[in-house]
Amino acid sequence: MFELESELRNWRTRVERGSSLSPRELDELEDHLRALVDLELELDASLAPRRAFAIARHALGEPKALSREFARAGRPRWKLLLGGATALYVASLLLPVFRLDLLSAWGVDAWMPRGYELLADVELLPLNLPMLLVLPLIWRMRRLKGTWLAGILGVIAVPTLAVGVADALKGDGTVLSGYWAWAASFALASVALWLRRRGWASARSKKPALPV
Repeated sequence: MFELESELRNWRTRVERGSSLSPRELDELEDHLRALVDLELELDASLAPRRAFAIARHALGEPKALSREFARAGRPRWKLLLGGATALYVASLLLPVFRLDLLSAWGVDAWMPRGYELLADVELLPLNLPMLLVLPLIWRMRRLKGTWLAGILGVIAVPTLAVGVADALKGDGTVLSGYWAWAASFALASVALWLRRRGWASARSKKPALPV
């Protein structure tokens, strides 16, 4: 004989074992499942409770999918990474970027330009454009997928970080903190946009819609 309370306990146990949801989140999902069962029974009086429970459980989703949905809603990692990328890029404009010893032969101290001093450099402009012109729009344009932008930022990040590593291995100290912040900002932004795009693709996957 079908007993709703027993089935709900079994369902909760399976979800708890198959996901990383907290007890509070499990309570919320259980309440929602109860409401879905009641809704199915109200919509079709001839529907058996067992069938109503099966429909509601299917509509709610699998444990792993539920865990991903709660993680995306409660902890949007891409926003944190994108915020970190923006902060690093701004910091790179204020920090010294390179150590230039071009005038050391004349007894002049090395020139250590800050990021903003090189911002208008024509040769560096193509590298800065993705961050200067497009990245701020991501915060406001929800329909901007960002896949191509993530690729561009990643292509910039890989060689620039490689240059920093090579400089560190040589030990000549040419690359300074501003350069590292600048290169890291591209890497973080690329990962953030990739996570954002993957989250949207997961949300659009074929899955029964929850009744309202």
